[in-house]
Amino acid sequence: MLKNLYQNDRRILKDCLPLKLPLCVSIEPTNLCNFKCVMCFHGNNEYADGAKPLKNMEWDIFQKTLDDLKNWTDGAGEKIKLLKLYSLGEPMVNPRLCDMVKAVKERDVAEQIEITTNGSLLTRETAKKLVEYGLDIIRISIYGIEEERNKYITKSSYTPSDIWENVRFLHEYREKTGGAKPKIYVKMFDAGKSVNEEFLKKYEDIADVVGIDEIFNMDVGENDVFENYYGDEAAQEHRNSMESNIFQEKRACRYPFTHLTVRNDGTVITCCADWLKELRFGDIKEHSIQEIWESKSLYDLRQKMLSTKGQCFKACRACEIPYRDLPEDSVDELDFNRFGYVNEY
Repeated sequence: MLKNLYQNDRRILKDCLPLKLPLCVSIEPTNLCNFKCVMCFHGNNEYADGAKPLKNMEWDIFQKTLDDLKNWTDGAGEKIKLLKLYSLGEPMVNPRLCDMVKAVKERDVAEQIEITTNGSLLTRETAKKLVEYGLDIIRISIYGIEEERNKYITKSSYTPSDIWENVRFLHEYREKTGGAKPKIYVKMFDAGKSVNEEFLKKYEDIADVVGIDEIFNMDVGENDVFENYYGDEAAQEHRNSMESNIFQEKRACRYPFTHLTVRNDGTVITCCADWLKELRFGDIKEHSIQEIWESKSLYDLRQKMLSTKGQCFKACRACEIPYRDLPEDSVDELDFNRFGYVNEY
């Protein structure tokens, strides 16, 4: 199971807070998706109404974000650990995604650049550019290796064979050019022992890491994550998932202390799963990204997260991400007196 893939050189988070820079910045190329997965916010009508504007990020907003990051990292004398070019949508819907990868690499603001994709739009031209432009990590989410199951989950016409061929070509081209990047991670949600084994075997020769992931609950509107994915077995699958969590009790979330997401319209939120932008604390069009990170708005949000363990936020009440955090990432006993803010807004 893919419990956590970020386990190298880990330190106790509480000892490192407050951070001068977030550990991870997500920039959302688009909040559109060509899949309408049954367990996802994209698979319901509420998303279309609540997540507006539904569009690709405009280049001037991306450029402003990148300019801000360059000024901030240069001034701090360090880089962002990880920059993710995705959030709620399928990043390859944006035709300028590869240009974004190239621009981030040229600005040298992050130690690693990562994309998560469903793999359906990973054309040969795109694959070549991602290799040539130096993308560090690509994570490919597979939703079924059986055609009918994949069609039910994704509500798309792309077949498992289409996606396998896209991954195969990316791997082949990377190997042919003699490069080591991007690292290819392929995952599928737990589908039962025999299907899991078939999936692992299918991808083991064309990916660097292949694994089975677990579904977890979060607010996706009118959809029920487990029921829509597992049907009659939903209750048992949810019990199994909860029993395997590292923590069994509600925890405060570390994301307001470690992550920052710039949405497609320039809105800044703490969590890439907050599709309603409830945890909004800035706008890239109004302030620099550093000013937003050092704002009273984020200070107040962090205080609420610690005091209520996220229960004051609708987006956080049902979310099970904190249950899965490693013990060294806990912020529950954090001394908030160490925190302050620079900007009053």
